Amino acid sequence: MFKIISIYTALLCCINLVNSDEIYSLKKDYEKIVVIDGTDQASIKLGMQNALSSLLIDLTGNSKIVKNSNIKMMMDLPETYISQYKLGSEDDEIVASFIFEGDIIRNYLSENELPIWLSNKPLILSFLPCKEINLSEEMTDELKICNSLEEDLRSLSQNRITKVIRPLMDLTDLNYYESLSPNSIDIFMKKLSRRYEISAWITCVIQDQFGFLLEEPECISSYGNPPLSLEKTFNELLDTVNFKRSLVVNKTIQNNTQIKLEGINSFFALKKTLEDLNSQVLIYEVAVLEIAGDDINISLSHYGSEEDLLNLIDMHENYKKITTLSKDIIAFKYITS
Repeated sequence: MFKIISIYTALLCCINLVNSDEIYSLKKDYEKIVVIDGTDQASIKLGMQNALSSLLIDLTGNSKIVKNSNIKMMMDLPETYISQYKLGSEDDEIVASFIFEGDIIRNYLSENELPIWLSNKPLILSFLPCKEINLSEEMTDELKICNSLEEDLRSLSQNRITKVIRPLMDLTDLNYYESLSPNSIDIFMKKLSRRYEISAWITCVIQDQFGFLLEEPECISSYGNPPLSLEKTFNELLDTVNFKRSLVVNKTIQNNTQIKLEGINSFFALKKTLEDLNSQVLIYEVAVLEIAGDDINISLSHYGSEEDLLNLIDMHENYKKITTLSKDIIAFKYITS
C-alpha cells in the first residue's frame, strides 16, 4: 500500500500557515509526495496514480471523484499531467515527488464538466467528549481510544484541504454541555456552531448511553448522517461543504462580460493581469477595450453565467470587487501580491 503524503501536510496542522486568501484550485503547479515500493517503472507509475488521485480529490473537493469514468481514464496516463518528478529517501523509505501542471488538469476537468473546488480552506468544528470533558491523565482504555480517534481526525484533516477547530470549552461551553442530556450531543453541537460561527461540525462518541465502550466510535456531523465511522463521516461532511463551493464549467453556455480594473499602474501589472485572466477556467478570450491611466476596461468571453465569472474573479487574491457609482459598471481593484 502507498502512503499518500501531501507536501502541504505540514501547513495543514492545527495552526493555519497557508495564506487564507490563496485559492488552492487556482495554483500554477502542485507538488505531491508519495512513498513508493521501488524505483522500477511499475512502482513509479503506481506512485504517480496515487499522487494524482490525492490531488484530484483536493481540486474537486470530492472524495468519490476517483470513481468517475473520466477520472479513471486520467489514471491510465498520469505522466501526461506531470512536468517533473524526482526520487529520494526518507526514514529508510523511497520517496517520489511529483509536480503536476495545474492548467492541464483544470482544462481536463472543465472539458469533462467535472467540478472544480473554488474556495479557501473550509473550517470544521470538532468535539470529542472523551477528550474535551474527561481530563484524567490515567491511560485507561477510554483514553487510548480517544487519543487514537483524535490522531485519526488530525490525519484526515491533513490529507484534505481543511482546518479543524476545537471549542474553547470555557464556562460557556461547559454550561451548554452540562445542561443537556447524554443523548443530545447534536443539540450541543448546534449551540457550539452558532457560538463559533462555523456551520460544519463533527463529533464522535466512544461509549453508549450506559457508559459501556462501543465496538467502534460512532460519529455524526452537521451533514445529518446516521452514526458512521470517523473517516466516512468526515469525508461525507467535507464533500457536502465543498459541493456548495464548486464550479462545473458548462461550455454550452457562452457569455461576454465587461469589467473595469483599477490599480493597473505598470506594464508588469497589465501583463500579469492578462495572463491571470487568460488562465481562468471559465474565460476563453480576453480583449482590452480601453486604458485610461491606472484603469483598464476589459471584455471577457466566458463560459457559464456572469455570476459564475464574477465569483471566480472575486476569489482570486489579486482582485477585490469594489463599489462604483453606476450599477452597470463591474469593477475590481488590482492588488499586488
